[in-house]
Amino acid sequence: MKTIFMKGALAGIFCSLFLFGSFTDNQAVKDETLTIVATVTVKPEFKEEVLKAVKTVVGATRKEPDCISYKLFEDVSNPLKFVFIETWKSQAAIDSHNKSAHLNAFVKAIEGKTTLEVQTLKQKF
Repeated sequence: MKTIFMKGALAGIFCSLFLFGSFTDNQAVKDETLTIVATVTVKPEFKEEVLKAVKTVVGATRKEPDCISYKLFEDVSNPLKFVFIETWKSQAAIDSHNKSAHLNAFVKAIEGKTTLEVQTLKQKF
């Protein structure tokens, strides 16, 4: 009985530290940090052209001061589908990025060659 209680108590302490510790860890930063998930599906005849534009925008965006992370993934089951996962310090950082010359050039370069779905997410836990 003592062994079961001790294991349960240790598990409870571990879970409390693990779960609640994440609430206080850099909470001020997490409150403003936003993540964008943008899914781009390319028309087959434009894949190489769009990838060239993607490479340019990724390189320039990663140099922005308030860009925490900017990654591009290719769907393993659909080589025409790409997912950008972007993390920004704040909405102001996203607004600045949206006004940047390199993003606007990218948008023009892929216009009519892709479909786009964008989600902006705020971390809860």
